[in-house]
Amino acid sequence: MSREIIITGGDAHFFPWMIAAISSLRAHAETSAIDLGIIDQGLTHEQRAQLNTLGCKIVQPEWTLPVPQEARQLRNIGLVARTALRDYFTGYEVYLWFDADAWMQTPEFVTAYVEGARQRGAAVVTENGPGYRKTFVDLKWWTGNMVASFSILAGLRCSFATSINIGVLCLKDDAPHWREWQRYYTKALERTGKVNMDQHALFAAIHLGQLSTTFLPARFNWLPHLSCPVWNAEKKLLCEPAAPHRPLSVIHLAGPRKDRPYEVARLNGGTFATSLTYPAMQPHLV
Repeated sequence: MSREIIITGGDAHFFPWMIAAISSLRAHAETSAIDLGIIDQGLTHEQRAQLNTLGCKIVQPEWTLPVPQEARQLRNIGLVARTALRDYFTGYEVYLWFDADAWMQTPEFVTAYVEGARQRGAAVVTENGPGYRKTFVDLKWWTGNMVASFSILAGLRCSFATSINIGVLCLKDDAPHWREWQRYYTKALERTGKVNMDQHALFAAIHLGQLSTTFLPARFNWLPHLSCPVWNAEKKLLCEPAAPHRPLSVIHLAGPRKDRPYEVARLNGGTFATSLTYPAMQPHLV
């Protein structure tokens, strides 16, 4: 059995982000040899050919859960496919999902996720990094969907726990999380008809189902729209905004404005304006 695989996915519109994510993973010796899988959510023939030249394993997913017909848009199928990665890419011990709008700054995250999943079945990051600030709209969206999906009592119970972000996620092949994730996701689909309840479903499966899970710090899946990182010019790395300013291993550009500009503070003084995409950060590394 192979040890691990990193999987990402997207459609033709998301392809440039996917290529950036793959490029960041291939740029480090520690991750360059790990198998890569792709969930094809509507790629063009030319895009699939380019991914094949990069050695990626490409699969076309199916609607394996009872998603309402009106929600069965190809761009949404990846949300469902994540719950069945071990069925699409058989023969691996550990499955590490990596959103196409994320990129790797340091390979440290791989060991943390893989070892976390081996020890407890799954590894996820909590959304409580230094400086993280959520709006009332963010909290209302999270709590409201938890209640709508799993009842008032269960939803509120989950809402008291720190939320997770599954843009980067790791599960062991024999973990009970696969089955329970699908079960809670099905509940959410039946109650709300919304396909974007996948993150809520895994969160509920973990907390309501009391599944053993490794919770990792936010630097392994950093959301800059919640807290802008700082720049360590000496190390040439984006870091946590609070001391001791640990380097961020994964930058996840979640949200609609993925290439939005940030005013990034330098640890040695001053600021500079830049987007935090992988291509935009490359000039700062030289």
